[in-house]
Amino acid sequence: MKTTMLTITGMHCASCKTLLEDIGADTKGVSAAVADVEEGTLTVTHGDTVDWSALAEEIEADGIYRVTNIPK
Repeated sequence: MKTTMLTITGMHCASCKTLLEDIGADTKGVSAAVADVEEGTLTVTHGDTVDWSALAEEIEADGIYRVTNIPK
């Protein structure tokens, strides 16, 4: 398993944390996602087959959050 830390802007509360962790965990190839509101990060534990664009699109879908470092 690998770990990748995404920087997320727009997080500000426990509800944000829960929502982003759920989105991450529901993404194919992701085994766990842990958000840190204070740091503005989402740490994703994953295998080799994560569609990072799809994950970022889902995170950004409601217009509140933005992923600033999408892996290639």
